Amino acid sequence: MLEAPTSSLFWARDGELLTPPLSEHILDSITRRVVIEVTGAAEAPCPREELEAADEAFLASTVREVQPIAAVEERALPTGGPLTAEAARGLRDRIEAEAGARSI
Repeated sequence: MLEAPTSSLFWARDGELLTPPLSEHILDSITRRVVIEVTGAAEAPCPREELEAADEAFLASTVREVQPIAAVEERALPTGGPLTAEAARGLRDRIEAEAGARSI
């Protein structure tokens, strides 16, 4: 990854959704917290080899919501993976619910 300073990284391994722990100097964003809440993602260290071996991966942020990662180095990743789709739906549902609760 060259740069994603305002996004949180999530990746899947063996059906489990993971994200780096805050102790690794990760941005403690609201979007990250919501994705963890709606998906049950766990925190785990993410050395480069771990990400390169991921089953699927995505970035999450306020602006991009959930954006699949198509490749890590030379290895293509599936961009329509089930955990990415679950995260996108869960985050979108939460945004819509909160926006609807505020509308008059």
